[in-house]
Amino acid sequence: MTQVPDKQRLDIKNFDHQVIVSGMVALAEKGLTPHQIFELLDSIKNELWPALAEISMEARKP
Repeated sequence: MTQVPDKQRLDIKNFDHQVIVSGMVALAEKGLTPHQIFELLDSIKNELWPALAEISMEARKP
């Protein structure tokens, strides 16, 4: 399992980070404002938090 630092920073060489950034760029190209994009991200965080917490716990099991 790969160790992740406590505080994750954008690493544009990381493919997973590239996917997130690409999605945000696509939303901007469709006409959303940066404010709208970050509001959407907040909504996504709130909706996905429980599922991601469960997935993370499973991934950390020995």
